[in-house]
Amino acid sequence: MKYLIKLFYRCRNRYLIKGDFGLALHIQGMIEALATCGAEARFLLEAMACAVLQDSNEHTVYSGKVLAKQLQLSETLVSAALAELVSVGLVCRLSQVAGRGRPTISYLLAAGTIAALRANQCPYGLHSQHLQRLFSGVAMVTERLGEPQEGRKERAALTRLGKPAPRGARGQLSACNRLLLGVLLAHADRFGMVLGVGNVALRRTTGLDPDSLRYRLQRLVALGLVRRWVPGLSSSVFSGGKISSTYYLNLNHSMFAVKSSTAVMVHVTRDWDGKRIDHGEILRRDMQAHGSRHGETQSETPGAVIRFLAGQKIEVFELLQHMLLRHASDLLSRHWLDLDRVHPIDAGWLLANIAAALRKPSALEEGQTNSELGAVVEHFCRLVFDIAREFKVRFDQVTWLGFEPGCLSILPASANAGYQVITLVLQPPPLGAPECMVLREARHRVVEPQTWETEAEMSLQNRQFCGLASSPARRLVKG
Repeated sequence: MKYLIKLFYRCRNRYLIKGDFGLALHIQGMIEALATCGAEARFLLEAMACAVLQDSNEHTVYSGKVLAKQLQLSETLVSAALAELVSVGLVCRLSQVAGRGRPTISYLLAAGTIAALRANQCPYGLHSQHLQRLFSGVAMVTERLGEPQEGRKERAALTRLGKPAPRGARGQLSACNRLLLGVLLAHADRFGMVLGVGNVALRRTTGLDPDSLRYRLQRLVALGLVRRWVPGLSSSVFSGGKISSTYYLNLNHSMFAVKSSTAVMVHVTRDWDGKRIDHGEILRRDMQAHGSRHGETQSETPGAVIRFLAGQKIEVFELLQHMLLRHASDLLSRHWLDLDRVHPIDAGWLLANIAAALRKPSALEEGQTNSELGAVVEHFCRLVFDIAREFKVRFDQVTWLGFEPGCLSILPASANAGYQVITLVLQPPPLGAPECMVLREARHRVVEPQTWETEAEMSLQNRQFCGLASSPARRLVKG
């Protein structure tokens, strides 16, 4: 028991120092002990931990059959997961002989595991309702985006070989996918955005290999649980040489059966002013034009920025656009009421945040580095203000709603929409706002609102265009 408690605190301290994860899931304090356990075993341990911490009886004894029934998992999966947990000492296996026949096998959490859980007592934080449901025995029925109900029912019972279909094929969220979604939820902000959680950290926590992790992330996108997945990449542009993926979760998904705490508001312009092009596209376009003109002038992008971005691939410009939108979210949240006033806004914090996200360029000559980097940061800061003011002007057309400071976050629309479509996630929603509202410009700067009680009532094509859902991977659409 002492060993497990020490192991728990050692893991906790290391995670707090590295900053990769907090301690929102119970199993995250036991990662080293779970190193040889698969994703199903980790899901089972998290589910058992939830049940024990909600029950005053710490010595609850389970049978594999009862656990399988409670969590709606197959007995084979539960038996294998329990065996893994027993092998690492986190669960105890009890055998009791009662007359003739096979002994009765039952399980309970080890004393050291319970002590570590009690020492942590981690609440699930912002999304506790979602997480408690995710690790309970409640059936979590889902369907692929755009799939008709009859299509799912036809393939609900058997596989092509005539064997019982796995839970995923029957519309049930599998244990592995529940665990992965739980890890993402545990590190999402109140708008559902997950930042700074790299693939290495996700694999370490879930026990999934790279291929399985990628497939399951695509699966969550195909089910509409992840609205948008912006893959990270390595580049000399960013601090540390790389940037982690960003995930936008759908906290209002019907699978959670949780009362909506967020709302989405979309503005669609008729492209009066050519707003379809975003700033990331402008940067890339100016880079291409600069290369073709062999250094001639006449571009919207300063020379320092062009030199800073020289040789970068197209994905870098997409991530830069995403970075600008994130900073614009912060600016709108802090200064929504001040953006259209005469008094200047103190942007020192914004300049510092942008500079921290960018890597100091090494290709520039010594003595010019600081001034060149300063020019790059200042240009990006101006772009952030441009984006924030554009959002402010367009959503101010909704004169009957008021936006509270800190209540909004920008949700990136589809890649080809540019600024023709801009989307906000609101938490909490403004008084009187529906869960989903789309503002379409009928005339210049005059909007006609369309509302839905739930965003699922919108057509899939419109949801994807507004950034509320993404197109699933082709291999998940087939069949």
